[in-house]
Formats: sequence, C-alpha cells, structure tokens
Amino acid sequence: MYGPPCGTHRYRVASDISLADFANRPKNGKAWIDDLPDDVFNQVWDARHGGSIGKELINHWLQSIGYADATPGRVETVMFRERR
Repeated sequence: MYGPPCGTHRYRVASDISLADFANRPKNGKAWIDDLPDDVFNQVWDARHGGSIGKELINHWLQSIGYADATPGRVETVMFRERR
C-alpha cells in the first residue's frame, strides 16, 4: 500500500527499511565513500568511530589529498559502514 505522493515520489506506507538506512542507501549503486581506497577509508573510519576527529577536518584532509568532491555529509556516511 502506498501513501500520498511526496513531490514526484510515492513511498510505501509500511517499510522494511529504517529511516537511517533509507537516508544512507547507495545512490546509483554505490555511495561516494565506498569508492575510497581501503587505506583512506579505514583512516576515515577510525577517526570518526574514535570520536577524536570531526567530519569537517576529515573533509578538508580528503580535499587536500585530491578528493575535491568530498563533503562533510559524504564523510559522515562512514558511520554506517563496516571497517574494511
């Protein structure tokens, strides 16, 4: 059963997916964070899960090493991933 349209989309009323999972689902097959090399991904994962380094600083670091399309929001998706 579908609920009322939201913009141009219709969503199921009862869902098997949580809000967090829906918001962080991969778009076009994969999320941006999933394309990072394992070493870079794990450094980001360790920093965010350790709580010692914020997403803004990680974003600036990623941009400084060549990931110009990094954003704090993209960095934060690492919180919903497993370490590689």
